[in-house]
Amino acid sequence: MRNQVISLTLAAFAAVSGSASTVDTGAAYSVVTARTEAVTAAFYVYQDADSGFNHGFPSGFFADRPATLQKIHLESACLDDPSSPSGCASDPTSLDRVRVNVLRISFDALTASQFAGVNIEEPENWGVNRRGVGYDLRGSREAVFDVRSPNRAQAQFGVGGCVTPFVALTPVWRHMRINLRSLQPAQVGVTCPPDLSDVHILFAVATNSSHAPQGGTILLDNLRFEPVPSAQLQRSGFPLATGTFGVIPLQEPAQGRVSIPPDQVNRNVTTAYESALAILAFLARGSQEDLQDARRIADAFHDALHNDNQGDPLPLAPDGSAGVHNGYSSGDLVLLNDQGVGEGAAGQIRLSGFSAALCGKTRFCLVLDGATGGNNAFAIMALVAAYRQFGEPAFLSDARTIATWIAANLADTSGTGYGGYHVGFPDEGTPPPKPLILGKSIENNADIFAAFSQLAAVETALGHDAAAALWTERANRAGDYVMAMFDSATGCFFGGSVPVGTPASPGITPRGAQRGNEVINTFLFVDSNTFTAQALADSERYRSQIDWRQPVRCVIGKFGRSVRAAGQQYNGFSIDTTTAAGPPGVAWEFTAQAVELMKLVDGLYGETTFEADAAFYLKEIRHAQLDAPFGDGKGLVASTVAGGSSLAPLKHCLTTPFQCIPERVGLAATIWAILADQGLNPLSSTTAKGPGAQPRPPPVPLPPSPIRSSGPLPRPPSGRQLTNM
Repeated sequence: MRNQVISLTLAAFAAVSGSASTVDTGAAYSVVTARTEAVTAAFYVYQDADSGFNHGFPSGFFADRPATLQKIHLESACLDDPSSPSGCASDPTSLDRVRVNVLRISFDALTASQFAGVNIEEPENWGVNRRGVGYDLRGSREAVFDVRSPNRAQAQFGVGGCVTPFVALTPVWRHMRINLRSLQPAQVGVTCPPDLSDVHILFAVATNSSHAPQGGTILLDNLRFEPVPSAQLQRSGFPLATGTFGVIPLQEPAQGRVSIPPDQVNRNVTTAYESALAILAFLARGSQEDLQDARRIADAFHDALHNDNQGDPLPLAPDGSAGVHNGYSSGDLVLLNDQGVGEGAAGQIRLSGFSAALCGKTRFCLVLDGATGGNNAFAIMALVAAYRQFGEPAFLSDARTIATWIAANLADTSGTGYGGYHVGFPDEGTPPPKPLILGKSIENNADIFAAFSQLAAVETALGHDAAAALWTERANRAGDYVMAMFDSATGCFFGGSVPVGTPASPGITPRGAQRGNEVINTFLFVDSNTFTAQALADSERYRSQIDWRQPVRCVIGKFGRSVRAAGQQYNGFSIDTTTAAGPPGVAWEFTAQAVELMKLVDGLYGETTFEADAAFYLKEIRHAQLDAPFGDGKGLVASTVAGGSSLAPLKHCLTTPFQCIPERVGLAATIWAILADQGLNPLSSTTAKGPGAQPRPPPVPLPPSPIRSSGPLPRPPSGRQLTNM
């Protein structure tokens, strides 16, 4: 995935004949499908620490008296260790690939008539404040979970103020199912079974001096309700970007090339870029399920665009147009309840992040909460494709809104520099109003050219000639900037430009030609060549301006990598010409982009110049799909690092100037593998032209999926995820 910046039928893509298919696209699609449908596939109370699929907060500590509350201890990021008396691993090199995290609740010794327990409740601190709404769990019949106790504690479990009898636990994991109709009142005045239409206490764990005089430790995992509540089936959400394993989280940054474990940072992250790619991939294959999933994500974009988080909003355009954030939280997209003064409100979107003390009072570090023109351009392309497939006017309206936001907020109108569009607005919790990043990315401008060109083509098909001309002019502003970054001496595109006086740093080499108050950043990125060529090479305006074989040769000659990991050799491409720090590695998303570029350029010139290279690297992608360390045999890991399987989990990523690409199954790498295998170019400026440009209904009827209003959603889903405590 791209931290910086990370309707289409097969005929509508720029497909190029090439080598025989080698990637198992069916297996790859299964990963994209599962992640897209995960939001409605289960209702977890606790899956893993910081999981976007968690519901409720473990904030309801209760006891016989205030002093007893100090005897309750909770750890939401425990790594299960059967050999440890505490139940949790303490070795910082531990990696749990099976359970990931488990929830540990411990009680000190209880005496006399003492009792103590924890309610996982919605909203946070509901037991004290009694505000907000609970979850609608109607349709569920059981609470289901795995449980064990290293010291054989006895505990009572509950839902909605109703409880089970005490249960004797063992050190071995036990799978439990609690019939919600069998629960009894925890105290006088409680009606059981609980009213499932408005549940504030999602789960409770308690014990007392009779059953735990020496205290006890209880480990819980995969706590959920089954069947899935009917209301959850209507939730909106984006697919998880990167798979993660269980690691011991850091509370302060580590020294060295990686400061926070990728598995900690990426636990709940989705990205606009990868969600847009998923829409395009689903529409390309076009099965009934694919169309439903494409529409599901398009609906999520609509919700995200019209329900920004008031605690960390993006700047609006002067006319009120909005853009989308670089990332969101996986799971339920919007909040069920208000989060407090100055924070998100019910019906607004959830932003991604991870728990750590280093983030001060909130102990929650935001990531990807900014916005770039490139990521917003991908959202436009996906929404335009969804409009063409489904004929839903709101999708086209949303694409226009985001495009207007880019044009108004990011365009360089000074007339003194290279033109084009600025990068966007910063991530990592930069408080509003977020400042504009004045640098420019060639890759972002290529994306914007493609998006505006596709939007112009749809406007033309609708007979809106003035609108089409406007978007074409705005597209050309981006395209002309891209071509100004081409270096005829090397055949490579430079990375972009920065204001004069910007110091050199990883990813920024301000040594190029100066124009006005900006200077070309001569640092070389592989996607500065892959994305630019895919966006511009087949356009009427730019096709003859350069020999488009040159960027392909640049990619092959400067970005190739050959690394050995887990006893096997892997060949591919990295994002930059030299690894910024740490061992070298292959980035599979960019390898797949290179393959797609080779096929595109061969098709452009009617040649087979790069056919053998494309076939070779496709086989390497398949090799990685099957055998790369930390893979699942279906999707593609985002990177493979030399010796990566032998490194500590903190270092399971490929260091590049603006991100550390994880050795975990990633959505972008998986989808680009599909696109490369099929020879599909989502960035083609001609994609929206031709017979397919007219709005048309899906080939098979779909269940209704009404577009929601731009105001707060009725009974919206989840609050924040469980945090480390």
